[in-house]
Amino acid sequence: MYFSSRKDLWMTIIIWLFALLFIVPPVLFPDFGVWMTPGVLNKQWIKIVILWPVGFCLLWIWFKTGYTIKNNFLKIQYGPFKKEIRIDKIQSIRETRNPFTAPSLSMNRIEVNIEKYNTVQISPKDIDGLIKELEKRNPDIQMKN
Repeated sequence: MYFSSRKDLWMTIIIWLFALLFIVPPVLFPDFGVWMTPGVLNKQWIKIVILWPVGFCLLWIWFKTGYTIKNNFLKIQYGPFKKEIRIDKIQSIRETRNPFTAPSLSMNRIEVNIEKYNTVQISPKDIDGLIKELEKRNPDIQMKN
């Protein structure tokens, strides 16, 4: 079962702004940023090689952030980054609005506690559906608020 990530407006603006800034200017405006770069980096191809992967990685994160429950695992994909959590190892879940980095595109998150100091924050669109599916597979999960 797949759960897509919730996407906040501010995160949408930041990711798309930086992705476009890293992809478009090196191609359409070869002299863009000449005043900022040393002489060796003024070559257009070097800018493309350095900036394009960052821009495309941001788009990858935008389009491929989601959470899958399959075979007793919660699989988290955040662009090129992946993590698997055994559902039977999940101890508790609580709602949070922690602004720190997490594999999510929204501030409306749930914190999944796997072990005493091992947590991950995710932001599925259907938080209740994900929690119900996890509780169905592991009834020992505690809900905290």
